[in-house]
Amino acid sequence: MKILTLILPALLLSGCGGNNDDDLRAWIASNSQGLRGQIEPLPQVQAYKPFTYQAYDLQDPFNPQKLEAGRNRNAANAPDLKRPREALENYDLDKLAMVGTLQRAGKTFALIRTPEGAIYRIQPGNYIGLNYGKVLAIDEGEVKLAETVEDLNGEWVQRDSSLRLAEQGQNK
Repeated sequence: MKILTLILPALLLSGCGGNNDDDLRAWIASNSQGLRGQIEPLPQVQAYKPFTYQAYDLQDPFNPQKLEAGRNRNAANAPDLKRPREALENYDLDKLAMVGTLQRAGKTFALIRTPEGAIYRIQPGNYIGLNYGKVLAIDEGEVKLAETVEDLNGEWVQRDSSLRLAEQGQNK
């Protein structure tokens, strides 16, 4: 058994070592006739020309003070960041659902459901949503908001938004 395990690998390897590749050489010779490729010469390497920066007296475009000055231009629309945030400002408007209205002493309130199922009562003047949305008006089918968002230039702009009454089977 030991002799067989020594002889068998030697026999297998001897079958791989033959010099019988005449057909491969003939195929390569027949297929490579008439092939004459031309390689384009490499481009000339140009010498490095150093550049001397001479704009030390110009204004730095990356100066943080310059960026802050641009942001303060439209500070009239900026939200009050020092104001304490209300509970519904922790949710995106898409996650909240208006589930009804309530009237007391001549005031109209909207009932808002959070993703966890908690119900909050809001009135005009409250804040809701991640974009500093201030409740402007409430009617039986919708809450009208004014959101304050920062545009691409870093300026604060106001946009109108609303939260509509959810139908019976929605947002449970």
